[in-house]
Amino acid sequence: MPDRTAPVACPEIDAIEQTVRRAQSGDAAAFGELYDAYVTTVYRYVLAKVSAVPVAEDLTSETFVRALRKLDSYSAPGGNFVAWLLTIARNLIFDHYRSGWVRLAVVTEEIEPEREPSAGPEQAALAALSAELVRRAVGGLADDQRECIVLRYFTGLSIAETAQTMGRTEGAIKQLQWRATRRLQALLTE
Repeated sequence: MPDRTAPVACPEIDAIEQTVRRAQSGDAAAFGELYDAYVTTVYRYVLAKVSAVPVAEDLTSETFVRALRKLDSYSAPGGNFVAWLLTIARNLIFDHYRSGWVRLAVVTEEIEPEREPSAGPEQAALAALSAELVRRAVGGLADDQRECIVLRYFTGLSIAETAQTMGRTEGAIKQLQWRATRRLQALLTE
């Protein structure tokens, strides 16, 4: 009978931890590998929180700058590097909203949003309307439910990664996700 209390080795996590250790020892290429692996995840998370492309790009860049500066402080054995990065990003987002710049800054979005060449104006309008409805509905969720939905669906984290990022158990995240999707469904059908 296998020992269920023994940690299970995961080659992907081991490879990431090795890359982190190389970056901590000063290997710039290793940090570049980490950046390449996680920049999209961090950007999606930040964009879902701030809803402005230029601000999301700035906060994503700042996340990696701070991660590089604090790389020596990352020492989570069996931990999750992406959860550590998203914690940095979440703190930057909190600071962004607390700073008052949100009230003073006027962000101009691109005048012409990117769209598929085959999509006509009707499809583009419907897609924009659908995205706005979903964004409003997600905004109507409780804070912990919204955080769970953003991490799971917008950022693409696994249940385990979401649990670590939010500081909860996997079972709690499954329950929170179920409640959030039920509430989201109710908000969208209203």
